[in-house]
Amino acid sequence: MSKFQDFLDKHFHQIFSTTHFFYTVAFLLSSLIIALISLIPNAGNTILFLATTFSLTFFFLMYEGLISQLDRYLFSPEKKFDRKKLICFLINYFIAFFIILPYFLAGKSNQLLIDFLGWDIALPIIFITIYFGWNLVQIFYLRIGFENISVKVNEKVNYKYGTSRKKELIEILILIIALIIPILIQLGTFFGFLPEFTPESGDPTEPLIWYTVSNIIIILIIFITSWRLVTLFIRSRNINSTNSYSSIFYILLWLIIWFRTFSFFSAMQGVVQTTTELEILTRFIDILLMVLTAFMVLKSLGDKIYDSIIFKPNNIAFFLFSFTLLYIGGQIILITGVGSLTGVFADRNQISLINNFLIIIVTVSFYWWYSEHSLERKGFIIRKHFYPEDVISIINNFKDFLETREILDSSKIGDTEVQEFLDSEKIQIPVKEIYEEKSEFIDEEAEINSENLELRE
Repeated sequence: MSKFQDFLDKHFHQIFSTTHFFYTVAFLLSSLIIALISLIPNAGNTILFLATTFSLTFFFLMYEGLISQLDRYLFSPEKKFDRKKLICFLINYFIAFFIILPYFLAGKSNQLLIDFLGWDIALPIIFITIYFGWNLVQIFYLRIGFENISVKVNEKVNYKYGTSRKKELIEILILIIALIIPILIQLGTFFGFLPEFTPESGDPTEPLIWYTVSNIIIILIIFITSWRLVTLFIRSRNINSTNSYSSIFYILLWLIIWFRTFSFFSAMQGVVQTTTELEILTRFIDILLMVLTAFMVLKSLGDKIYDSIIFKPNNIAFFLFSFTLLYIGGQIILITGVGSLTGVFADRNQISLINNFLIIIVTVSFYWWYSEHSLERKGFIIRKHFYPEDVISIINNFKDFLETREILDSSKIGDTEVQEFLDSEKIQIPVKEIYEEKSEFIDEEAEINSENLELRE
């Protein structure tokens, strides 16, 4: 448990630690309150008010977390549910409450010169934009986990088979499996839903036509992305760097696309009802993806805070809490309606239709770009694009190349001169990456020294 706690604290910035656990619970409770109130008819304005105040509360805490003098109040390590934390949270909530309350009382669109600035127009648009935007960027964070799995599989294949002919056959086999899986699961989905769309005698055939056309489009998408995978594999093979990475990544990505098509077809027919086991399953997976994405966002943002002015290890979770509350509110008000916005959708199925449609388009477009981009960065295909860290690596490698052939005098041109040249060309990489590279070098040097010592003994 201690190791697991250390892992959570390191990668997810202490949201389950003694210092932050209270705020995590406060976030979950505020989300639960908003969800429960959504069950009350005509509660859209109340939900909008509560989501805004709770979100603003965490937003204030995010900025207060930058002030080191407040750490002993905000992040006291004595207890998980410390009185100081409760008082800090309540103070920030009441400040947010008294800021938002006058806006709701006197800031309606018909009370202002500029209608759009009214809370009944501006806030719903912001909430809905965040809701759809959050869903559309999910794949950019889910791909982190997919990429890690794909890299590990590729490394295991390389470690076990090296550069043998058997390795190439294994990689071709994985490629074939990657091409077959999307087709099989899509055909299974088609025949699984077909009875629900097949009309009885006298019923209209329009639902079946729409269902068939939608499946044909998905099959076309499968063939287009499969062609992309095969051409990249051939490009990789042309420079003798075949890999299983791209095939595994393709499989994992298509599992997400399949889930979205499954949800789309469920919503299209309306077979998913609030009491059915099928809806419970799809909603559970949706929530799981949202939570996983939230953690990926937290980890990804955390990896970039070393040179950030706004985000620090103590306050980054507050940003995520604040943002997620707006996401939850956005989904609810699409149905309940709020302010001058009437309910856009009659039920969650209609939201699911448009939401999953957009996610499928974004995911396929993302794959088309990232499949090539990632292979270039890993050296599996010839590069067409170069980033600052790539340029630095090439220059350093070229310097080493000249030194080994005694073309370059290393006493005259060392690391300092190379760095000065890079600075003059405005080519830089984050300090953290440089530090990590040096750490790896130090670890390797220490390991070599240890081996030499053992040899002497």
